[in-house]
Amino acid sequence: MNTSKLAAKAVALGPLILVAAMAYAAQYGLRGIGLLISPIALAMIVGMLAAAVVSLPKAMGKDVGDVSKLILRWGIVLMGLQLDLHRIATTAGPAIPVTLVTTGATIALFWWLGKRMGVSGALPILVAIGTGICGAAAIVAASAPARARDEETGYALGVITLCGTVALFAEPALMGVLGLSERAFGFWVGASVHEVAQVVAAAFAGGPVAGEIGTVVKLTRVVWMAPALIVVAILLRRAEGADAKGGKVPLVPWYVLGFLAMAAIGSVAQATTGLPGWLRPAMQWVAVAFFVVALAGVGLGLKVGQVLAFGARPLVLAGLASLFIALTTLAWVKIAGI
Repeated sequence: MNTSKLAAKAVALGPLILVAAMAYAAQYGLRGIGLLISPIALAMIVGMLAAAVVSLPKAMGKDVGDVSKLILRWGIVLMGLQLDLHRIATTAGPAIPVTLVTTGATIALFWWLGKRMGVSGALPILVAIGTGICGAAAIVAASAPARARDEETGYALGVITLCGTVALFAEPALMGVLGLSERAFGFWVGASVHEVAQVVAAAFAGGPVAGEIGTVVKLTRVVWMAPALIVVAILLRRAEGADAKGGKVPLVPWYVLGFLAMAAIGSVAQATTGLPGWLRPAMQWVAVAFFVVALAGVGLGLKVGQVLAFGARPLVLAGLASLFIALTTLAWVKIAGI
């Protein structure tokens, strides 16, 4: 990359950082009134609103898109460091096979159902994988192998954020009604709520034991992101055929390998020398900040009309998928007597 192109990419960071800062400010304000909404989704919304007021020059718009995609992929790599595989196996052992089954079933069933409902383009797989794994992070990670348009990614983020917010308030309210112990409640929240931050907030509402278990069970679901993306890439590769325009979907995206490598490195280091207590929280903050900046770029490239044009069907699909994973994991908790 020559000096002029590099300088243009650096300039493109300006609008991204500005929108990201506004998203964090919006999250802080919403938290003050009791709403916990991911800054990732807010960055996209703020970016869309900014794009409705000020249009970026065409050349800068392309640079913003390129830079945001690169930052997004590095955010996925850094997210791998959050996974302590030994801790997951010892604390949430029973959740490993169950989250694998429920995650796989949610993705397969609602990918298929979305197509049958007439939900267009990449939206069925984005909604399904966002519900099954970890909300916004899974959606943006799947957007590349799914060849999703920015407006599809934006709509999927919106409906998954909405459904996750409903679950954030509904599940703690149902803890006493359903007669769930702290341990059982933690397992249920971790296995069913979408965003990691939403899981932490909802699970700790049930007590410290619920909070610890819910967080680890949620990270167990995050483990399945890499295998799910690989399977999706393989299936889409086959569906494209040999004559696909623009080249085939990569079999294993480089950022998925990076995610796995970071998970392995972090787990081995924790089990041997131990990691500094500040490292994982710091890297989590950095990874989320990368996602926020990247989604600011997505929002800046969107128009509200493009997103609303998809209609209500993807929202219905997301609601059904969220209800499915909540009911199946609740049944597991009850039947297993956790």
